[in-house]
Amino acid sequence: MPLARQGSLAAVLWALALAASPVRAQRPDTGEGKVRHRPQLLAGAAWLAARLDSAGVVVIQVGASDASYRAGHIPGARFLPVEAVAAEVGGLSHEFPPAADLAATFGALGVGDRTRVVLYGDDPGLLAARAWVALDLLGHGDRAAVLDGGLARWRAEGRPLQTAAPRVVARRLTIRGHPDRVVTAAWVRAHRGDPAVLLVDARAGQAFAGPGGHLPGAKNLYWVAALVSPADPVLRPMHVLHETLWKPTGADQPAVRTIVVYCNSGMQASADYFVARYVGYPDVRLYDGSMEEWTRLGYPVER
Repeated sequence: MPLARQGSLAAVLWALALAASPVRAQRPDTGEGKVRHRPQLLAGAAWLAARLDSAGVVVIQVGASDASYRAGHIPGARFLPVEAVAAEVGGLSHEFPPAADLAATFGALGVGDRTRVVLYGDDPGLLAARAWVALDLLGHGDRAAVLDGGLARWRAEGRPLQTAAPRVVARRLTIRGHPDRVVTAAWVRAHRGDPAVLLVDARAGQAFAGPGGHLPGAKNLYWVAALVSPADPVLRPMHVLHETLWKPTGADQPAVRTIVVYCNSGMQASADYFVARYVGYPDVRLYDGSMEEWTRLGYPVER
């Protein structure tokens, strides 16, 4: 096929992909191709607004309490308390419950095997990211998306809200799990110094470089850096997330095969996990115990 026709066909296919994708239009990267971007993991407000009446789409608001939900939520949204995906386990603050419990929780909200899920929180993005990781661990990440900008962007665009909770029909969610995507302290310790494993700390720079230290050899990528701003918490364009934020951590180095994200207790790391999967890194894992567990065990830190 002549080059001109190939370019024209590529442009048409790109336009069709954008029309079908829940994410807002973003220019593709022209990098070395280590990653395959996954724009379907981010839902735009306009895309969701056009599908609020779809029986195949379930919208879930994640919150520390239901006060914000009761004050006004996206029409049809169900409420998920964050402790359902970030429970206290073994004295650690924010751990994932067993997979069977997670599947039952989402199933009770009407999430089935073929359901398309859109998640948002009443915060700048941690809560929705945490719930997305939970679905990814169950093997449902490919059918779930985070609402870009969350409730803040939805409200800023003057989109409708409701206060009544919808009627929910429970469904069965099959566990097709990826339990290896959450790693233990023992796993991290065993892979210290492994050039194939990149450790990324999602905390603010002050915490990373502070007196408490960080995991030896870790790089720092503060989760908030992925947002336009905390007040307007939409994700920055894909090429910025990839080329400006993730690539400098060393994630694109040929030797790196696995990215392990962590923070203090697993919450901030959930945001980095989501963005890394959105950018397209194939093997991303979460050290859920994070610094809270690591220091409790007396393992070495770097300052």
